[in-house]
Formats: sequence, structure tokens, C-alpha cells
Amino acid sequence: MAKKESYTSAQVMHFLIPSLIGAVVFLLPIPMKGSLNTILGIVIDWGKAVLKPVLPGIAMVLVVISALVSLWATVAKPEKIVKDPFWGGLLIVKPFWLISRLLGAALYILIYFKIGPEVIWNMDNGGTPGILLAPALLIIFIVLAGVVPLLTDYGLMEYVGTYARPIMKPLFRLPGRAAVDCLASWVGSCSVAVVITTKVHDEGYYSDREASIITTAFSVISIAYIYVMADFVGLPNMYFQIMAAIYAVTFILALIMPRIWPLSSMPDTFSGKAGKRRVGDDIPEGYSLGGWALKLAVERSAKQTTSMTIDSGVKTFVSLVVSTMPLVVSWGTIVLIIANNTPVFQILSAPFAWCLQLMKIPEAKEVAPAFILAYADQFLAAVVGSGRTAVAAKFMCACISGTGLIYMTEVGVLILQSSIPLSFWKLTGIYVIRAVLSVFLLAPFAWLFC
Repeated sequence: MAKKESYTSAQVMHFLIPSLIGAVVFLLPIPMKGSLNTILGIVIDWGKAVLKPVLPGIAMVLVVISALVSLWATVAKPEKIVKDPFWGGLLIVKPFWLISRLLGAALYILIYFKIGPEVIWNMDNGGTPGILLAPALLIIFIVLAGVVPLLTDYGLMEYVGTYARPIMKPLFRLPGRAAVDCLASWVGSCSVAVVITTKVHDEGYYSDREASIITTAFSVISIAYIYVMADFVGLPNMYFQIMAAIYAVTFILALIMPRIWPLSSMPDTFSGKAGKRRVGDDIPEGYSLGGWALKLAVERSAKQTTSMTIDSGVKTFVSLVVSTMPLVVSWGTIVLIIANNTPVFQILSAPFAWCLQLMKIPEAKEVAPAFILAYADQFLAAVVGSGRTAVAAKFMCACISGTGLIYMTEVGVLILQSSIPLSFWKLTGIYVIRAVLSVFLLAPFAWLFC
């Protein structure tokens, strides 16, 4: 007989109201100017319009401050920062990432003030990440920091994740708790899910194979990120179509990838810090699926306070600004200079150009580099898309930024630094397979929607 827990209406509402507000802001379609938008999209568009004149300057200042504070923290290692898990992890970084942040700051100053060679600061190269992308990300980060905690911290992940558990094993060869990791990435970010997966793997609840599958095939990109990409390539009115295509293709790839090399060859060993500590059934005896979902959601919500939500939002914003914006400027500028002034990416992307031509995608040769650049950073695929004219070409660039899933500036680094036994070359192999399959799986959606 199923257990029946009794909760007060206040306890249930403490879970339900914030979760519904977050879901409505992210997902409720609103007809506007002949197309569909969301409250999230409307607020972001309004913020960008109102703050447009000052956003590049603010973004430049924040990137410079981020780099200088990272340099100070990494070199001086003050005790308070070293002992703080959040600030220590964010500011004390390895030399490669410190150099990337400092380079981003230096390049941003050159771009903003138009100093030095024009090849650095013109709009085809550094001007795109510095004047267009980073300022747009800044207003998006501000809005997301206020909304994401409503989705992640009040029980919605636990509630929806519990209902998804019965399908995880037969479809994806994963234990039920992986549904929560998926939801964390869906409403938060891929990196959030990778961090969660790494922690669970270290604690001995995921095998090496399961952790590898989740981080490279199942930690989907967030609904908020999809709007960012749709907006940046110039297709905000196609947000829902792009979201549908990305999630449909990601779902298909999540079915395929665990069943082929290299993920199929990963052993079910436990190399995490705690060894094997596999739990039994995810749902304890005596609980119904719905009862257990509500119990987890209410208990999670009960731990959350308004001050914790504000703290989470502030940390989310600071983390995004410090870890993401300098890399967007540094790597974005370097890659665009190489892409626009050398044949390197045209040569590397030639096989993708052939595949895109085969699938009748317009501007195939110009779109193809996006399928290579997305491995370096997802935003770079959108940068390529922003310069295209055909709607189908923009659509494909926005979508590969999502279906590629692995990008080295953040997710790849998190995986390589973890105890999950995935090497750089295995990650590269997984990405290439995903990218090639994405061409053929996304093309029908491009035909349908464009």
C-alpha cells in the first residue's frame, strides 16, 4: 500500500508558485507582432533596446575587472577566497584559463576603443563578439540570474525528474536519477548538469559508462540558451521551431550515442572518489510515483529561502560574467580572425559542406565552419549564423550550437578535469559523430520550418 504524506497548503504552494512562475516565464508562448515570443524573450528584448547605448561599455568594464580580479586571486591566493568553494573555484584558475581571461580583457579594450590593427576590431572579427555578442549576453545573464533559481531551487527538477525516471533505463541505459541531471541542464545549463554528474560519479552512484553518457549525450542545452542562439542569428521569431528541432535531434542522438563507439565501449567500472555505492530502487517501497515526486519537491522547496534565492541569482550572474564573457571575446576574436582571413576552417569543414550540399541547405560552404567552430565554443556557431542571409542557413547554425552539446571552453574542460575517464580524443570523436549526424537529422526540420 502506497504511503500518504500530508503537507500543508503553504508547503505545497512554496514549491508550486515559484516553479510555475519560472516555467511560465521560460515557456509560455505569447503572440506578438505576428510571431510567438516568451516573457523571457520580451524582457530581454526590452532590456537590450533600453540599454543598447551603454551595454558595450559596461560589458567591457566587467570583462576587464573579471580578468584583473582573476589574476590577483590566482597569483596572491588570499585565504578567504581559497577557502570559499564558490569564489575559489571561480577566480583561482589554471594558467591557460587565466591567460584566456586576460587576453579577452586586452582585446576588448582594443575593440571598444578601436585601437591597433583594424583586423582585430572591425565588425567582421572582434567587433562581433565585443560589440554585439558580449553586450547581448550581459542583459541575458541579468534576466536569467533572476529567473533560473525559480526553476532549479524550488523542487521542479525533483518533481518532473521523478516522473521521467521509469523511461530512463530502457531508452538511455541510465539509472533513474539521471533524469534530474537532464532537467538541471534543461532549465539551467549543460555545465550545471556536468557538475552534478561529476559529483554523483565521485560519490559512486554512476559508473564510468553512465557518467560518460550523461555528460556527452544527455546533458541537453537549456531552453534559455536556445533563445540566446535564436536571437543572435536573427531568428527570435523562430525560437519554438529551433527549440523543437534541437530537442528532437538531441533525443534521437541520446538514443544512438550510448549504443555506438566510443560510449558503448566504456566499462561499467566505478572510478570515482568513493568507489561503488550503487543504491537500489530510486523510489522507496510504499511510495507511488506521484507521491514520491511530491515528497521530493516539497522537501527541496522547504530548504529554500528568499535570501538563498537572491544569493543564488547573484552567484549565477557573477559566474556567467567571469567565466563566459572573457572567453567569448578572446576565443571569438581569434577564431573569427582565422576564419575570415585564412582558409583553415574552410578546409577542415569541407566534409560538412559536402553533407550540407547533399541535404540542399543554402550557403552550405559558409555554414559548414559552424559545425567545426561549435566544438570550440557554442556561441561561435551563432556568430557564423549571424552573417548568413538564408533563413535555413541561420537555422542550421543556431541548431548545431545545441545538438553538438560538447564545447571545449566550458563543458569539455569540466569533463577533462573530472574523474570521468573521457580523454580529449574521445570527446573529439563523440563531437564529430554528433555533428555529422546532426546535419542529416536537422535538415528535414530546416525544410519544414524554413
